[in-house]
Amino acid sequence: MSLRMHARKLGITVQLTSIDLPDKWDKSKNRQKTVAYSYYRPKQLITLPDCIWILPYEVWKYQSISKGWWCSEPILIEERMGHILSKHGSLLTGIKIAPESVSLYWNEAGDESTLNELSELIYALEKVNSSLN
Repeated sequence: MSLRMHARKLGITVQLTSIDLPDKWDKSKNRQKTVAYSYYRPKQLITLPDCIWILPYEVWKYQSISKGWWCSEPILIEERMGHILSKHGSLLTGIKIAPESVSLYWNEAGDESTLNELSELIYALEKVNSSLN
């Protein structure tokens, strides 16, 4: 509960949810119950695709963006964000960037310092619009 309260202080909304993640060949979806830590944009970005997934496993048509991480769209991430993904990758189920929000799905393992770094990642990915082709 303390992590969720800390998330609120950081401007992040917490929600229990289910997500459908693709398998390696993107032929079927695996439904997982998880916790979403989300930042909702004040104004929806209409220039973004409906959904950009960043996953900690390979999906054949996704592009590698960092060691052990693949993305459904060609985006650039800063070195610091790659470091955070590598450091906390085992805790994360996936990250979704949508026109209205950035959501990070994880198992809530870690402490406030972990959440501080993950919130840094969320806020950096909120700016992903400028790096899309």
